[in-house]
Amino acid sequence: MNKNEGLSLERTNDRVHPKVALTQNMEVTSGAHFLYLYEDEKKYLDNACTFLAKGLELNHAVILLESPDMYEEMKHRLYKKRFSSSQIEAIVFTDHRTFYGTHQSFDIETVLENVQETVHFYKQAGKPIRIWSKVLWHQSTDHTNEIPLYEQKSDELLKPFQIFCVCSYSSKEISANMAIGLMKGHSYVMTDDELMASMYYQNDLHMPSLFIEENLKEKMHHYQNVIEKMPDAVLIVRKFHILYWNKMAKELLECGAYDLTSKSVMRFFHPDEHPLIQARAQKMERNEQVPLVEMKMVTLTGRIVDIELAVFPFSHDMLNDFTVILIIRSIDDRKANRQLTIKAEKLSLAGQLAASIAHEIRNPLTSIKGFMKLAQEDVMHEAYYTIIEDEIDRIETIASELMVLGKPVSLEIEVCDAGKMVRDVCILLQPQAVMRKIDIQYKAIEPACFIRCNAGQMKQVFINLIKNATEAMDNGGVIRTSVQSDGETVRILIADEGKGMPEHVLRKIGEPFYSTKEDGTGLGLMVCFTIVEQYNGTIKVESVVNEGTTFTIELPSAYT
Repeated sequence: MNKNEGLSLERTNDRVHPKVALTQNMEVTSGAHFLYLYEDEKKYLDNACTFLAKGLELNHAVILLESPDMYEEMKHRLYKKRFSSSQIEAIVFTDHRTFYGTHQSFDIETVLENVQETVHFYKQAGKPIRIWSKVLWHQSTDHTNEIPLYEQKSDELLKPFQIFCVCSYSSKEISANMAIGLMKGHSYVMTDDELMASMYYQNDLHMPSLFIEENLKEKMHHYQNVIEKMPDAVLIVRKFHILYWNKMAKELLECGAYDLTSKSVMRFFHPDEHPLIQARAQKMERNEQVPLVEMKMVTLTGRIVDIELAVFPFSHDMLNDFTVILIIRSIDDRKANRQLTIKAEKLSLAGQLAASIAHEIRNPLTSIKGFMKLAQEDVMHEAYYTIIEDEIDRIETIASELMVLGKPVSLEIEVCDAGKMVRDVCILLQPQAVMRKIDIQYKAIEPACFIRCNAGQMKQVFINLIKNATEAMDNGGVIRTSVQSDGETVRILIADEGKGMPEHVLRKIGEPFYSTKEDGTGLGLMVCFTIVEQYNGTIKVESVVNEGTTFTIELPSAYT
C-alpha cells in the first residue's frame, strides 16, 4: 500500500464518512477489518459500489460475497461509472448463501476454511485484496455467540495479509449484545454515514484510552448512532450510576423527559433482585463471566417489567471505577405467550386425559351393567360375581392412580438417602421376584446420596419401576440397581433383562392409558414421571428389543 496516499485513522476521536475511508488506501499496519452496520439499503448499495470502484481503479483483487440480484445491480452501476466489461468481470463474485452455508447451521470452522482458501488463492497473484461481504446465517437459529466468535477468529486470520475487508450486517437483524460482540472482532465500525475506530477491538496495541470520564463520554458519543438504533434498551453504568442510555431504555423504563444522568440504576430493579445484582457485580470485578439472566425491573411509573439482562465490562480504569454496559430486553410478551402456550397444552392434555378416563372406565362399567341385568333376571352365574369384583377393582385402581397424579407436591419434604430407599424397595420386592426366578441386585449403591423429596412418593416411584421390570422378564434373570452421586446430581439406574421395547413404544412411555401389559393402565409410569418432575428431576428410558430396558432417574443433590 502507498503510505503517501494513505488515510491514517488512529483510535482517537477521529470520525470520517464511509466514502472517504472506502476510497483511500488506509494506512494500517495490521489490515483494515470493517464492521458495517447498515440501516438504509440505498446507502448500503452506494457504499458497496464505492468500495468496489476504488478497488478496480487501484487494480486490486476485488472479492464480493453477496446475492446474485445485488451483484447484477452493482455491475449495472459500475458500467455507468464507465468501467470496462473486462474490469467488472474481474470482480470475483460468490453467492454469500453458499459461502456461509445458510442451508445449515453456521459452522465456524467451515466458513473460516473458505476464507483462508480464498485469501491464499488471490494472495499468490501479488495484489492487494479487497473483500466486501454481507454475512449470512440460518435465521431460525440463535447465533448470538457463534457469529462474533467467527469474526474474531477471521480477524486473526486476515491480520497478517493487510486485507481491506468489510463485513456488513443489517442493524435490524442483530441484537445490541451481538453488535458489541461483533465490534470485538473488527478494527473499525461503520454505519451508513459514519466510520470510527472500534473501541471494543481486542488488540492490546490499540486499546482505547478510557482513563478519565471526559474521554469516556467522548467515546460514547462516537457510538451513539450505533446504540440508538439498537432494538434493545442499553444503559452504561458506572458505580451503579447511569452515565448513558438510549431511546429504547427510556421507553422501557417509562421515563419520558426525566433525566437519568447520575441516577442510581438500582432504583429501577426490583428490591428482590438487589442481592443478585451485587453478587454479579462482584463476579465481574473479579473478571468472571456472568450469564444472561431474567429479572424484574420497576419503571418510573411503578410498573413491574420482566426483562432479560446481559451485562459485560465497558471499561476498567486506573481508579478502579468499574463501568459496565447493560443490555435489557423486555420479555413480558414472551412470558405471556409462554403462559398461553402452557394453558393451551394443559387444556389439550386435560381433554385427552378426560377422554381416555371415560373410555377406560366405560369398559368395566359396561360389563358390570350387563351382569347386573342378569342378576335382576335371576340368571346370574356364580362365577360372574368374581368378574364383577375384578372390574370394580380395575375402576378403583384407575381412581387411585389418578388421585396420586393429581396431588400437589407433598409438604412433608425432607432430606432422604436415595440409596437406602432403593435398597429397602429391593428387599421388599425380592420375595415376589424370587417366585419368577429373578434376582434383584443392589450392591452398586453408594452411601450418602441425599435428595430432597417426600419419602413415600419416591419409594412409590422405585416400586413401580422395579415391579414393571419383574413383569417384563418372563424367563427370569437379573434386575440391576445402582445409585451414584457426583456432588450435584444423584443418578438412580434400574436395568432389567426383559423383552425390551421398540422405538415406537418408547416414544409413548408415560402417556396415560398406554401400556404394554394386557391389564395395565399406563398411569403408573405417568405417576412416576410426574413425581420426579415435581422434584426438578428427569427420567430417561433406554431399551433394546430382546435385551432389556434401563430407567435412569436424575435428581438434584440435596446439598447443591
